[in-house]
Amino acid sequence: MATLKLTIVSAEKSIFEGTVTSVRATGTEGEFGILPGHISFLTSIKPGIIKFTLEDGREEVIYISGGFLEAQPEFVIVLADVAIRGDELDRERILEAKRRVEEKIAKRGNDKNYDMVFAKLGRELAKLKAYELAEKFRKH
Repeated sequence: MATLKLTIVSAEKSIFEGTVTSVRATGTEGEFGILPGHISFLTSIKPGIIKFTLEDGREEVIYISGGFLEAQPEFVIVLADVAIRGDELDRERILEAKRRVEEKIAKRGNDKNYDMVFAKLGRELAKLKAYELAEKFRKH
């Protein structure tokens, strides 16, 4: 089975380094997948999740707040501002943050940072998706 090396680092620490069979992410132009032997490219990545399949077939998920991804035929490197493993996310904390953001959106008012509030909601929804996928993978 063909594999590639995946490295995911945040501004604070190395999150993952290992051998995988595939990587899936969301770039500025949409979702994409990378398999061993992929053509080389560099892209910015949107807040969301990085999903990857380990050699044994298990899938893992990591929340990414945004950053850059470099793909080469033998490796993928993800440089993220913030990266958190899906199983390290706190569901209740995410739901509370999401609720607070939704309240701000409902009040709207004269908030000059309205776009930032929507971006925050997007990040919280991405964290929730990462948490839920990690839970699903854990149960299988």
